[in-house]
Amino acid sequence: MFQKPDIGGGVSDFWTYIREPKPHRWAIWGVALALTWLVFNGVEKYLIPVEEPKTQIIYFENWTANRSAAEVRADWVERARDETRRNAKKRAEYQRFADSLGIEYDSTEADRVTRETLGEEEAAAAKRKPEPVQVRSTLAERAARAPQPAPKPQP
Repeated sequence: MFQKPDIGGGVSDFWTYIREPKPHRWAIWGVALALTWLVFNGVEKYLIPVEEPKTQIIYFENWTANRSAAEVRADWVERARDETRRNAKKRAEYQRFADSLGIEYDSTEADRVTRETLGEEEAAAAKRKPEPVQVRSTLAERAARAPQPAPKPQP
């Protein structure tokens, strides 16, 4: 069956089929092309999202020329502390994620550096899980509250 493929015969059969006059030929072709375009456009737009680049605002600081070395160092130390705080919070998030998956995640050395840099209290505060933000009250909370009296109309 597949010893001699007849490509020319297949193309001529397809061309003959297309040329046959059929009453709804163009409508069917239009629907087929529209559906094909819709599927490919939907896949491109929704299944493979492309993130638009976000606008970046880069701030710079203007320092006076007569800043002392102590002021420069204090500013550098404060920026380093801020970076250490951010790293400690991110590391705590990774630790919680690893614990939920049952994966061993060792951050003892980084935690030691954080404690040395920030101090015990601030390092513990950075490692604490943040309180969840409650946007809406639950039905039980609303039911527990006493109903508010209706305002009296003014004459």
